[in-house]
Amino acid sequence: QVLATSILQEKQEGTFRRLLVAPLSQSALLLGKLLPYYIINLVQVASMFAIGHFVFGMSLGSAPAAMLVITLATAAAATGLGLLVASLGKTASQIGGFSTLLTLTLAAIGGMMVPVFTMPEIMQTISKISPHNWALTAYQDVIVRGLGLSDILLESAVLGGFALVFFLFAVWRFRFEEN
Repeated sequence: QVLATSILQEKQEGTFRRLLVAPLSQSALLLGKLLPYYIINLVQVASMFAIGHFVFGMSLGSAPAAMLVITLATAAAATGLGLLVASLGKTASQIGGFSTLLTLTLAAIGGMMVPVFTMPEIMQTISKISPHNWALTAYQDVIVRGLGLSDILLESAVLGGFALVFFLFAVWRFRFEEN
């Protein structure tokens, strides 16, 4: 929501319109805007796992490379989703409401509130449309099941696919000026 609101503010203030005179493509401008938020996502995840490990003694598994790959892919999907929300919302209220609805819905069907294995079979299938499901499964594979990098490549690739689809749809839909 913070990313989307920030982009909305830049649209309203005309910042994007001024940036369009730069010799960069619109995609490059958006990627430049997204990079700080991507880094913030990475820092947030690293902080959560560091606190979990050092304060609460949580195991992080035995495959740090796998954790890194999952985190990079998850942060990319989250950042892409933020840009998608920014491309759809025209007001701060729309962005806030849409962000909340989308986040809670994807989290619920993705297994963040109720484990997927306890869901009816149809919901287990539907859960695959949520990036939350793929991230959760990958983290569980490493932390709980003790799997390694080669075991989470599919989940990481799917998260990367979500990121790409979110970004491409957002770029297609994005307007640099307030409508």
